[in-house]
Amino acid sequence: MLETKQLKYFVVSADCESFSEASKVLYTTQSNVSKVIAGLEKQLGYQLFQREKNGITLTSRGASFYNHASALVSQLEELEAESVDNKKGVVKISINPSSWFARHFSDYYAKNAKSGICYNIHTDTTENIVQRLRKMEDEVGFIYVFPERKLQFEYALKSYQLEFEKLGSVSGMLYFDIEDDYPFKRPDMEKILSSNLVQGEHDEYMECSNWTLNGKLLSDYPLEVAVTTNSDYIMNIMIKNNGLGNITSETFTAYEEGKGPGIKLKKRDGDITYGIIYNKNETMSKEAKKIVAYIRDIINS
Repeated sequence: MLETKQLKYFVVSADCESFSEASKVLYTTQSNVSKVIAGLEKQLGYQLFQREKNGITLTSRGASFYNHASALVSQLEELEAESVDNKKGVVKISINPSSWFARHFSDYYAKNAKSGICYNIHTDTTENIVQRLRKMEDEVGFIYVFPERKLQFEYALKSYQLEFEKLGSVSGMLYFDIEDDYPFKRPDMEKILSSNLVQGEHDEYMECSNWTLNGKLLSDYPLEVAVTTNSDYIMNIMIKNNGLGNITSETFTAYEEGKGPGIKLKKRDGDITYGIIYNKNETMSKEAKKIVAYIRDIINS
């Protein structure tokens, strides 16, 4: 019977094209790797590698065996990771990039730090989060749904047997301050509308049109995207230190009149819906339900 160790040593050796390099990846010796591969070849009854001066290459039968072995190794690693997560009590959550959620999750964690739970927070687009929930990679997702994508979103929910619970509705906002940097330093309107922007990669807020400001389409203003990034840290630094703006959703934080971190935007098609998405065929863990309840209470307070 083939062993997991044999398959892993074989796959890594094939990927590295060298027993010596494979030994470094596997934290063992070259002689041990060679011994395991030789034993595997003897057990199979055919040669997997051609040994050459500059390394190793797969034989034709070795290449065929690799296709099956690599798939098995990947599946075994996924099962092992899942087993470790279950032992640790891992809660997997996906969210749209949101400093508002990050701040409140930080507060939640401070109150529950002794629970022994490991939290896995993944940030992504709404479309990708739907796919993650479909494949049950996460327990729950916190997402924004644009009005012009409502029909496609509802179709995905039905197709993948997912459930969506609305927590609230928001407009957009053109930010020029980090939300936590109170008191805010807001530039005058002329400077705001001639500024450059920093936006996320594959940013849904730029892909969706019909943003309006004071009844006028935002596209009519000379706003230009100067930086795109997948890093919230880069985005916040560029807003804070370089005077760039960022178009995203407003939060559920209440500000005094004229003292918010940016300018409110509207959409001609309606507000953006914020809520949670989960797989209706899976039971949400007690800890995931606690986080959902915590965010729900903040929005409703």
